[in-house]
This record gives sequence, C-alpha cells and structure tokens, in this order.
Amino acid sequence: MPRVLSFNIADPEKRNELNILSLRLNFSLVPVPPEKQGCLISDLLAGKDSAPGVFTPFTEEMLVLADFEKEDLNFLLNELIRTGQRVALKAVATPTNRGWTACRLAGQLKAENLAMARKSSQAKGRG
Repeated sequence: MPRVLSFNIADPEKRNELNILSLRLNFSLVPVPPEKQGCLISDLLAGKDSAPGVFTPFTEEMLVLADFEKEDLNFLLNELIRTGQRVALKAVATPTNRGWTACRLAGQLKAENLAMARKSSQAKGRG
C-alpha cells in the first residue's frame, strides 16, 4: 500500500485535504512527530520505532511519498496544487533516501530548492 509520511502539517485544512486524498487514493497517511525526525525514512515507512540519533528538528512542512503508481502520484500532487494545499518540501522515497534521516532529507530538499531559486533568479536577470 502506498504511504505518505507527513511532517509539520499544522494547518487543519491541509491535514483534512491530505486525509480526503488518502481515502480517495487508498494510501496510508503517517503523521511523523518532531521527536521522530531523527529516524531513518525506511524505519518511519515500515512503522518501526527506531531510536533517533542526535538531531535538530526542522519546522518546514514535508511529505515523503512511497510506493505510488505514477498516475496516482501525479493525481495526488496535482490535487494538492488545485486545492491550494502546497507543501514546499516533497520527495519520493528512493533506495538512497530511505537510508537517510528525515532531517537529512529535509536539509537536502531545502538546499535543492534554494539552488533552483538562485538559478531561476539568475536566468530572469539575464532575460
């Protein structure tokens, strides 16, 4: 069954939309509390209660999507956009990032977003 790990989703409307989508697309929505952000993505997806190492929790919203068919994944992402429930940090679980902690993944996604924003702003400056 597909799963979505959700981190720091405080907005009730966004949580409700994710719950509705989980019913429509038959995926398991797994809210992850801040104290579990130091756990491995693979453990969080497996429902294991691994002991996190030393970490600094992140505050940004993040979704980690696992085991989706391409059509369902695209539908989920498009529905979040259509309903205005954007989440800045999103990742599909891969063999590589499953071995990372949620904190490491969030840091990587933030760095990628920053690099893309810089590249976009440089391109606009040349236009």
